[in-house]
Amino acid sequence: MDVREFWADEGKRRVAVMASLMVVFFSCVLILVWSFSAEVLKPAGFGSLSPKAVVTVNPWRLRLSAHLPGVYSKPSTDAGGKLTYERFSDGDTMYCAYFGLLNIRSGPDRESAVVARASYGDSVQVFWRDASGYVRVRYRKPHVRETVEGYCVMDELSEAPPSDGRVFLDVPSYKQYDSRWGELSLGDSYETIASAGCATSCLAMSYSYLEGTATTPDGMEERLFYDEHGRLGFPKVYEKDWDGNYLEHALAQLRRGVPVLIGGFTEDDRPHWVLITGYVGDGLELHASDFLIQDPASEERPTLAEFIRDYPVHDKIVYYKGEV
Repeated sequence: MDVREFWADEGKRRVAVMASLMVVFFSCVLILVWSFSAEVLKPAGFGSLSPKAVVTVNPWRLRLSAHLPGVYSKPSTDAGGKLTYERFSDGDTMYCAYFGLLNIRSGPDRESAVVARASYGDSVQVFWRDASGYVRVRYRKPHVRETVEGYCVMDELSEAPPSDGRVFLDVPSYKQYDSRWGELSLGDSYETIASAGCATSCLAMSYSYLEGTATTPDGMEERLFYDEHGRLGFPKVYEKDWDGNYLEHALAQLRRGVPVLIGGFTEDDRPHWVLITGYVGDGLELHASDFLIQDPASEERPTLAEFIRDYPVHDKIVYYKGEV
């Protein structure tokens, strides 16, 4: 082999070595990029992926990665590869526009379990909308620190709070005659919850709503005091109001998110208590027929007007006066 052939072969070897090194280098770079992107886009439990953390790593992925649904491995796309849901900015605030209770479910369909119920006017944080018409939301229950994550129907939400004067509180309904507690005595008296536990049942409903727990009438004995006739003493955190403008005062409490107990008597002096839980009027002229109630003794009195018809002598209203 002469000198020219030697250097020609040597040049080919150098080119081959350089090409091999370049292949190895770019392969390593591609592996690193793939690993980094997979970590950023890895589905997480809802709310566990911090948008701020993503911004510091890769800002252009913020809107997508911050809202990937944690129950799916990747966002759904149509035939053209486009995302099939509408992305919202981080936690857009919207409001329940359904007068009643809006189901928040564990998945974006009617078959999924109900994990919470938003009341009329309640705010939710909206994160993305699925092609099915459901949106993924984060909802904080009233009066408690519990936050629920799930899905609700987009059509029942509005961008602004409802402007009318209606109020609807998600207060459970307990009947004093329920067999689970109806025969229990009120303190050491001869009265039972079924015979005279209307105020006890109303307080149980109020506590259940304000505390976010299922506090039934049989669990109220340790919170209340009864005299020898079964009459209870209201807790100190409840305000008693004998003012004649009780409808106005009741509406003010409802707008605070507080249900209101109201007591009355029949013409022959028999007492009864019910719980005011909603209002359907315009807020200008107040009528008893516009106030919704939970009556622990009847299914036939849905409004305050029916209660006043049967118990026309007004006693007082009682409501929780603490911070809510």
